[in-house]
Parts: sequence; structure tokens; C-alpha cells
Amino acid sequence: MKTFVIILLFCLNLSAQNVNVEKTERSLIEFGSFLNFNKFKIKQNVGVYAGYWYRFPADESRTHLELGTNFGYSKSLYEFNYGKNGLLYPIRSEEFVWNLGARMVKGYELRNNKIEWTSEFSLQTLFFNDGDIPKDEPQEKSDKENTIYIDTHSASFSTLKIGQGIRFWKNNVGIGIQASYLPYRLWYKQTAPEGFNTLSAEASLIFKF
Repeated sequence: MKTFVIILLFCLNLSAQNVNVEKTERSLIEFGSFLNFNKFKIKQNVGVYAGYWYRFPADESRTHLELGTNFGYSKSLYEFNYGKNGLLYPIRSEEFVWNLGARMVKGYELRNNKIEWTSEFSLQTLFFNDGDIPKDEPQEKSDKENTIYIDTHSASFSTLKIGQGIRFWKNNVGIGIQASYLPYRLWYKQTAPEGFNTLSAEASLIFKF
């Protein structure tokens, strides 16, 4: 997590240097589909996602930073054993994902069309039904007797998302494709089963304004 925050701050500092003052579209709304390739899936379906990204002004080399988030859902089914306190608990769940992070984007011109190469570095979280995973021991009672606790019956894995992609623009409408790597066992070696790291393919329709 510290690595993710440090690199994100570095990207913000980089984007603040040598930017153009000309007015450009600053917001992106994107809709797309994704496939996460994981050997613990017993059913593979194409997922859908939607998100918002903020575009910082480009510098002299036509490079700019984007910060944003995506939410996705797929009817794909995971089936694996979740490790906790030295025990394994069977999980069978559909796929819910949340992504938050940054993209460095390099622009090119080709016959009056704009092409962008994207490099994404973000934090992605996979949510799933927690099945019979035992809850952590409740904290000691405090003076706040009326505190309400909500059980979402879910657990999650978070990891870095490292992706490369390309986008093609016609005016303010674009299409994009991206391939990404998600090393879920980076922070969950005792929890996620061996081989849980994932490759992802995405296609998107993008609007900027």
C-alpha cells in the first residue's frame, strides 16, 4: 500500500510541471467490458464496468496524468479456499471489482486522428461473498453503546493493477483496449491460494468533456 501511495504522489508532482495553459476537456466517463483470467474460476463470463477519470493538462511532450475510479461486476464464478488463522474456508462467489488509481497517457497524431498510449498503475480490490469465514473478534466495548455495525457478508483481496493500453479518438469519443496484471498474492500470500494472480483484458467506450 505504501508503494502505491508513493508512486501516486510522484505522478501528481510530475503532472504539475510544464503543463500547457490551453483549455482542454478535463473529464472522462468510460463504459466497458472486462475478462479476468484466473484458474480458480469455474465459470467465465464477460464483466461490465463504468468509471470516471479526471484529466490533468498535457505537458510539452503531449503527456498527461489521469486520476479516477472504476466499478465492475461479472457473473463469473470463483471457487477457492480462503486461508485464515491457519484454516481454509471454501468460497464460491461472483465477481465484484473496484479500481482506484492513476494513468500516464502519451498522445500521438495520425491523419487527423488522435491516438493515446496508456500506462496504468492503480489499486484494485476484488470483493466476494465471505461464506463461512469467521468474523474477527469484536473490539472491547467503549462508551459508544449505540454504535451500529453493518455486516456486508463480504471479504476482499486488494492488489496493484499494472496495465498497458491504447485508445483511439474521434473528436470527444474514443475506444480503448488494455491488458493488465493483478498480483493478488503480493499482499495475501497466506490468504489467497497459490496461483491466484490474474491477467485482465479490457475494452472501453470513452467520452470526454
